[in-house]
Amino acid sequence: MAYSNKIAEVLASASETDKAELAHFLANNLDNGEHAKDSAFVRQIVAAFDRFAAPRRGEHF
Repeated sequence: MAYSNKIAEVLASASETDKAELAHFLANNLDNGEHAKDSAFVRQIVAAFDRFAAPRRGEHF
């Protein structure tokens, strides 16, 4: 992989379990309300990781 962004590179190679674990950590630490316990909210965070890790123009898997 030829990424210019190391975070994107790590997210691209991370397992779904690792991304979900990180998403739960972020949800619990960034939101004290019901969003932190909402699985749909956590799935949105994981989806955001996937969008962030998608290759940009000129980058390749």
